[in-house]
Amino acid sequence: MSTHVILVDLLGLLFAVAGFHMAFRQRVVRDLWESGRAARGLPAKTRPTRPEGEDPVHYALIIFGMMLFAFGLIVIGFTTAYALMT
Repeated sequence: MSTHVILVDLLGLLFAVAGFHMAFRQRVVRDLWESGRAARGLPAKTRPTRPEGEDPVHYALIIFGMMLFAFGLIVIGFTTAYALMT
């Protein structure tokens, strides 16, 4: 396989891992966002404590995370399949 295919597969793997974390490990992603705000010197956002089912960001992270996860897997699959067939 060429270097191009390996680089695109690594990018697709990065998308898939990021999407998985956004969809299924939301607490880790939110903690990373908060630490990023603290590193830039911004004040921490105060979020009202709500049950997980009532938080609208929860559903947005699931939807976007799954879309990013699927996109990463498709990029990996199509790029590798095309490289192996040619």
